[in-house]
Amino acid sequence: MVLAVVMGTMDMVRRNSLDIELSVAPVDCIRSLRKLCEDKNWSLERHEGARLVDRFAIIMPMAQSARTLGLKVLDGPLMGLELTAWSEVRGSAGAVHICSWILPGGPQHPKIQHLLQHWVANLPRCPWRWTFGERSKIGFLLPTWKKSRRSFESLGFNTDKNAWPYVPTSEWMNQNEEE
Repeated sequence: MVLAVVMGTMDMVRRNSLDIELSVAPVDCIRSLRKLCEDKNWSLERHEGARLVDRFAIIMPMAQSARTLGLKVLDGPLMGLELTAWSEVRGSAGAVHICSWILPGGPQHPKIQHLLQHWVANLPRCPWRWTFGERSKIGFLLPTWKKSRRSFESLGFNTDKNAWPYVPTSEWMNQNEEE
């Protein structure tokens, strides 16, 4: 059940979550969001925790704990936005990094789209591409590689070979968008 509450300047009817597997470390994901929010002087809340993940050992899954890092936006037009990131080892070696977003208004809301564009542009490397060494360690046949690229395509990003570095089409939250 979803309760609709009008908070600040953005009507938050829907809280959607979006999980994306990417090649960028959780610390870099959090840092990118923190920089964007600090540029606009929004209050943030940091949180750390643990998450139960499955790791496959030969033929059976084993439960394992993964450390999570997160940020929650406490004010501003994106109040209620939350990012949690962690790394999990699914096989015998190599980690897959995952970002879980809680998006007020859903991923198709214009302000959320704008935030995601600038978040990706601030990441230190292309989030939907892995190096040969990373793929070798984790496993070439995992569906992670295409699934990640499709996730970013569905968010409106060009995932072609020459599409990185990503340059956003507009500046980060001008005065009209913040109101």
